Amino acid sequence: MSGRRDIRRDLPDSGGHSLRYIGIGPDNRVYVSFGSPCNICLPRGLQGTIVSMNQNGSDLRRVAWGVRNSVGFDWRGRTMFFTDNGADRMGDDIPPDELNQLRPGGFYGFPYFGGQVRLRGFEDAPPPARQIPPVFNFQAHVAALGIHFFRSLGGDALVAQHGSWDRSVPVGYQVVRVRFRGNRPVSATTFIGRVGRPVDVKEAPDGSVLVSDDAGGAIHIFRR
Repeated sequence: MSGRRDIRRDLPDSGGHSLRYIGIGPDNRVYVSFGSPCNICLPRGLQGTIVSMNQNGSDLRRVAWGVRNSVGFDWRGRTMFFTDNGADRMGDDIPPDELNQLRPGGFYGFPYFGGQVRLRGFEDAPPPARQIPPVFNFQAHVAALGIHFFRSLGGDALVAQHGSWDRSVPVGYQVVRVRFRGNRPVSATTFIGRVGRPVDVKEAPDGSVLVSDDAGGAIHIFRR
């Protein structure tokens, strides 16, 4: 590809959570998420973080840590919100998947907490910093991924729930609308159901909803 160049090469290996999410913030910086390398373990270096950098790759900053696996973030005004997948193998109903509000430099709890539930193997371990708790809890195992704030929905967010793989009764496999009151999320309800395994959501210029589905290998368009 003509003109391609690497802007940063010293980025971490996140093992089983290696999918990156990337976006340009309202400050014109590049934001990238890095998953933790396992189900429940202590991340190393920049594993389990969200970072920002200049568009030329310089001035790398850690803006969030203690993140298990964030595969979606977006801004409401100048405030970033990001999803985070909860740990597996602790039962059908804990820990929750999370929606978090970014406080630059903040610690979000992993591997000591999932939501505000102490995680297996770290029940008695002292966290290295005070946890910033989620601003909203999704049902455990829905696999909340992409999030996008929609002008056509009055600033509410749509979140892609990729769907569970290890729950006795499957959950997720849908797109939910997260309603906001002021700058706080207050509820989540099904907006689009039966859409394969949704990964991300975006708003088209005409207000249509675009949903990527990695089970069907397709991008679906939903017009209002």
